[in-house]
Amino acid sequence: MRPWPVGADLPSLLPEPRRPASVLRIAHRGGGAVERYGPDDLLSVAACGAHLVEFDLHVTGDDELVARHDPVVEIGGARAWLADHPLDEALPWLERNQVPTVIGVIQAARDAGLGLYADIKTLTFRSAERLAALLDQEGMAGRTILASVRSDIVARCAEVAPEVPRAVLFASTLEEPVQLASSVGAHYVHPCWERLPHPDHVLADGWLDRVRANGLGVICWHEERPEVIRGLFELGVDGICTDRPDLLTELAQE
Repeated sequence: MRPWPVGADLPSLLPEPRRPASVLRIAHRGGGAVERYGPDDLLSVAACGAHLVEFDLHVTGDDELVARHDPVVEIGGARAWLADHPLDEALPWLERNQVPTVIGVIQAARDAGLGLYADIKTLTFRSAERLAALLDQEGMAGRTILASVRSDIVARCAEVAPEVPRAVLFASTLEEPVQLASSVGAHYVHPCWERLPHPDHVLADGWLDRVRANGLGVICWHEERPEVIRGLFELGVDGICTDRPDLLTELAQE
């Protein structure tokens, strides 16, 4: 295993009060809303000042892990759900479309000195055990946050990998964040409010104080607007997912 190169010194992955420089800069899908997870790609992402790289994860019908955002592939000339087919049936399409393997993403992030933010779309108990074992085997269990919009998946991760921090995603501004996180064993709430003109204003209206008072952290999704990013830095959120980790680094250094 190579020593940590660029980006080796990660801020804490557990909720804590943060100054702008220690707010986790999370590169969304390799830092450009596209799934680029090759070793050279992630070295470039780390050089932009990212701390973590976000990637999406689905599970096949035989509980294998696939680093892909969408659940549908093409098998035998027809659209098919990954969850309904074993990996060997989907593999020709995945390889033809250069879909990275989960082990490849984990190793490339490790070698670039990055941590991981895994946005898990589907997960069985067996595949959850495989993911936990893989992170441990590659020395990345302490450099990963496991996240999902599905509360059952977050709870499953808490069961199989209790030492790895977890986040639960949601879109509604009316969601009860403290009860949601507490019910599934999440460390972070992750409001997906990028559609709002100023999500930082919503967080500032007593929302963040209440979440913090209950020992929880906040990760925001995803931001490229400088005025919003500055507002989130001022509030001291724990992490910001972005297509522009270079912009977050620049603003954190202001």
